[in-house]
Amino acid sequence: MDIFKLFGTIAINNAGANKAIRETTDEAKEAGSKIQKVGEGFKKVGSGMSNVGKGMLPISAGIGGIAAMGVKTAAGFESSMSKVAATMGMTSEEINNGSESYKRLEQAARDMGKKTKYSASEAAEALNYMALAGYDVDKSINTLPTVLNLAAAGDIDLASASDMVTDAMSALGEKAGTTEEFVDKMAKTSQKSNTSVAQLGEAILTVGGTAKK
Repeated sequence: MDIFKLFGTIAINNAGANKAIRETTDEAKEAGSKIQKVGEGFKKVGSGMSNVGKGMLPISAGIGGIAAMGVKTAAGFESSMSKVAATMGMTSEEINNGSESYKRLEQAARDMGKKTKYSASEAAEALNYMALAGYDVDKSINTLPTVLNLAAAGDIDLASASDMVTDAMSALGEKAGTTEEFVDKMAKTSQKSNTSVAQLGEAILTVGGTAKK
């Protein structure tokens, strides 16, 4: 075989091989570049998702806090209502089974919690002071809105207003009149005398025994 032909054949084959290698290399580089870009894209997406996750943490914590607060508030209301029922002499069976009287007291407290600035738990505490004063279910429910009006007028907490009204009416006896009349007189007197409802209530308790005679 002619040596020149042999070298020529080898050279041609070698050139073809080199061309194929170059083409393959170029394709590999292009593919590598695309893969790198895709990888960077995933990295950005992953980073974005991580930031979203971090951003969600305060929201999740807030939702968890709200849920925990809701559970705590519900537990506080149930505890306050149990005190009311116990003070009124209801049995644990009546409380647990939700007797008619207990349901009415509970509904009254919930209604005040919805209609006024005071919470249902605060309304339940006010009912408990009435129960301590010897008020029955009907009288407590009927008196609650009036006590609430006094608390709002005097800017005092509902439990204190309830305690004040029941103690003052007990001290004055029949001279106090009805609860509505008494609360109305206290509110008007407070406005005209530049005296707070709390101060007026303390004064009535101090002289109530003498005024009763």
